Amino acid sequence: MRVLIVEDNNIERLALEKLFSMYYPAEFTSVGLAQDGKSAEIQLGKSYWDLVMLDVNLPDANGVEFIDTVNRIRPDARIIMVTAYSDYEYLRESMRKNAFDYMLKPYSIGTFRECIDRFIAQYWSAGRSYGSQGVAQRVYKCIEENYSRRISLQEIADMLGFDKSYLGRAFHKEFGCGVVEYLIRYRIDKAEGLLAHGMNVSEASSECGFSDPAYFGRCFKKLKGYPPKDAKKIHEKSISS
Repeated sequence: MRVLIVEDNNIERLALEKLFSMYYPAEFTSVGLAQDGKSAEIQLGKSYWDLVMLDVNLPDANGVEFIDTVNRIRPDARIIMVTAYSDYEYLRESMRKNAFDYMLKPYSIGTFRECIDRFIAQYWSAGRSYGSQGVAQRVYKCIEENYSRRISLQEIADMLGFDKSYLGRAFHKEFGCGVVEYLIRYRIDKAEGLLAHGMNVSEASSECGFSDPAYFGRCFKKLKGYPPKDAKKIHEKSISS
């Protein structure tokens, strides 16, 4: 899992990072740090995060209001509020905005561990998947959502928050081919359906993320055994037979 710590106090930010590395090195393979709302928003846009530890009192944002930003950019991320305020209104509003939990400062190591253990238990019970299978399924979903635009293996890795090499190995283990090879196959399958229903080759090529129609044609023929211009004719022939 990946956790983003949003805390303006340098000592407390580094302390939380240390606690994750000491007690959850296997569960949390990546710990991101942000000192304010602006840097947190950039980090949220760059990578996938499973958990956000969010301070209520940020120098440039109200932490409770910033929950909306997290929900907008990373709706799957869970949020744990970290606050010195015990005011019920802060806590009620945080929970109303779907924060998962909260920790009151100053917190003990025991309190920290209890809170994170609750998150991990909820994460597992919600059916989240780990290991190569979980990574491969995330890549598949990313391809499904982004096949129509130009996207590289590095960009997919950055979007999901994984090392490119690890992502490639995990995907190959589950699907038996590389990410780029699978992406091309997925695009060609989508293009075949568009061509069969009357779209011309240039349009289908562009619609499925190919910038070069000639390259699209070569890939299509290699995978399907016939040129893309024949897709509609072959489709109609298969229906009539």
